Amino acid sequence: VDTAHITEIQLGIRAFPDISVPLLRRDHIGADGIVGLDSLRDQRVLMDFARNTLAIGDARGLGGDRGYEIVVTARRQAGQLIMADATIDGVRTSVVIDTGAGTSIGNRALQQALRQRDLATKATLISATGHEVVADLGVARVLKIQDIGIRNLVIAFTDAPPFEQLGLGRRPALLLGMRELRLFGRVAIDFRTKRVLFDLGNVR
Repeated sequence: VDTAHITEIQLGIRAFPDISVPLLRRDHIGADGIVGLDSLRDQRVLMDFARNTLAIGDARGLGGDRGYEIVVTARRQAGQLIMADATIDGVRTSVVIDTGAGTSIGNRALQQALRQRDLATKATLISATGHEVVADLGVARVLKIQDIGIRNLVIAFTDAPPFEQLGLGRRPALLLGMRELRLFGRVAIDFRTKRVLFDLGNVR
């Protein structure tokens, strides 16, 4: 895609000067822009679904760790936080929170491990650049992340490029989408401490 030079982007109290950005069509991304991981280093992203708000800042300024029942330590890979202490129907799975995806996306390694190979239902996924990818649509009984259980998880299975970029192409992995995240009261992604915090809300 084409790129443009921006003199400065102001994000909360932080400013990012002299950056080059890819130019994407608004109808493909649903907004005027996407805040990338390069702008979120050492910060916390708080998604409060009860209040329908999103905030970016330091942990203390966003209320600290109060009210979160589950705190998951993750590892950093290509800027993303990968939660390794998770299983889907008993299959150990690496889970990455993907705030840009409406539905959860599993790779083919996960599909094979779950033995969901001959699925009749298909879905078409559209990337931020407008490219279309056909995926097999399946359902898993339960996703467990420590003490969290998400039941009847709908998964679109395909080898999307992010899996290879994160080094997750050959073992079971899942991009956890917004449909499942909205089950919680709040989710905080703390890039500085490499933790993901869950306020269980309706997930018990």
